[in-house]
Amino acid sequence: MCVTFFTLAQPGFKLILAFNRDEFFDRPTLPADWHNFAPSPTANGSATPLTPTVLSGLDRGKAEGGTWLGISRNLKVGLLTNIVRYPAEDGIKPLSPPPSRGKLLREFLLPSSSSQAPSSGDVQSYISSHLPTAGNYEGFNLLLFSLSPSLPSPSVGYLTNRPKPASLNLDHLSRKTGEDRGCTGLSNGPLETVDKWPKVESGEGRMGQTLKEWEEKEEGVDALVERMYDVLSPTIPVHSDDDLLHTTTVQPVKLSPQMTIIPSSASSSSQGRWKGTRTATVILVHDNGKVVYVERDIWELGENGDPQKGNGERRFEFSGDVE
Repeated sequence: MCVTFFTLAQPGFKLILAFNRDEFFDRPTLPADWHNFAPSPTANGSATPLTPTVLSGLDRGKAEGGTWLGISRNLKVGLLTNIVRYPAEDGIKPLSPPPSRGKLLREFLLPSSSSQAPSSGDVQSYISSHLPTAGNYEGFNLLLFSLSPSLPSPSVGYLTNRPKPASLNLDHLSRKTGEDRGCTGLSNGPLETVDKWPKVESGEGRMGQTLKEWEEKEEGVDALVERMYDVLSPTIPVHSDDDLLHTTTVQPVKLSPQMTIIPSSASSSSQGRWKGTRTATVILVHDNGKVVYVERDIWELGENGDPQKGNGERRFEFSGDVE
């Protein structure tokens, strides 16, 4: 039950983004770091070291080795959430077995054959190329950003396959003004729904209000990072699916057959496993291309197999490539 809040309209920044990753605590995962997803083989089969170009955590639950959130050195940002509670329309059915949704981000974040900075059409063309096959996957939201300072404005696109494959050009979000700071939230339902989940609606409001306060108090970057973590922090105990619509940080919950957060394809193997918010990530991309990326551990499995609060943090700062 991941959730994210972001804005492209805060003065001084191309993007401010906060993201909670909710996942099985025992799913193999690597913490955020620089990488290329996998080594590149040479003609003789050995691996050639390459300069790492992607900063993200890594999902090792499937052989494809994708991610849920990441940023590249040339300032492409992508995130992925699954979709629950929204069935596909008749005729929309994933392949068996379905392909990994994480590869949609992997392919976007890795550099193309050209070393040039992304053009404003890269996001939209990438999404358009995957629209015809979006129904092959289990339910997902894919949100992509191209933020290179060489572009006149950010390019933003969205792809989903529930209730049917559809895409949106979201470039207009960078031009929003007003008290809400253009803050947008997304969780495990489609972006365009009649009724927003309560935690999405309340989180958008919290983000807009705290950005206003941060600006008025003339606070620094570290304070902004902490404010974004506060946006992600509201939590209530989870006893039913409905509680998941309200809690932003998901406390550890041992799954039962009554909870639809269990994917139908894996429900039998998910019984009794712990799930909740594993990590929270804040990404700040300044107008000049400077990036601050912070990932914190929220919940994890202890040595005895029971959940315990995490205390690890990874912080990265770099300047994006503009050529």
